Amino acid sequence: MRKIENVEVVFANEDNLFLTHQMVDNLLIQNKKGVRNQAKSLINLQELEQVVQSHPMVESAQVSVGVVGDLKVSVIQRKPLAREYSQNGVYYIDSKGLKMPLSKSYSARVPIINNKNGLIKSEEVFPLIQKIHQDEFLNKLVVAIKKDGQGYWLQTRFNHQQVLLGGLNKTSDKLKKLKVFYNYMENDSLSATFKKIDLQYNNQVVCSK
Repeated sequence: MRKIENVEVVFANEDNLFLTHQMVDNLLIQNKKGVRNQAKSLINLQELEQVVQSHPMVESAQVSVGVVGDLKVSVIQRKPLAREYSQNGVYYIDSKGLKMPLSKSYSARVPIINNKNGLIKSEEVFPLIQKIHQDEFLNKLVVAIKKDGQGYWLQTRFNHQQVLLGGLNKTSDKLKKLKVFYNYMENDSLSATFKKIDLQYNNQVVCSK
């Protein structure tokens, strides 16, 4: 009777930021003990997959057993797109728009959503978060998102400039204007003196010091 001799944990894209191989290995418990040296016939692969997938940092997992008795666990971790500070605590917003706990193992470098005033609704702001994440330039530029009586604001890495989006209508057009503006002002020292960039108006960018 063949037994499980080795356990191989594989992370998609070799990305094991939030989980370690040992953390996954510790989840592989059956019959109240680790899977190593247990008979292959006693291993419930579906049950092991469910256990691994129940971890809050895991998006999906697949468990299989090879002919020679090696058990392989393939793990895809959840991907955070933003870190939200709200009245209910601090957590990530993942690639599906769901809340995701912080990790003691790794801190993701993602934009901050300052929602301590409770004005931001996750389902409302998530499309904006996605657009920022999917654009290489904006992903590097934007460090924070907030909302007040005037609407949504972006804080940039460039001299901590504040960008007023206002409402989230025509967001793609507004972000496109922002990229064109920074590209145009790249070699203009005057741009560094602006503190506020207003994108609310059609076909124009209004700057103030």
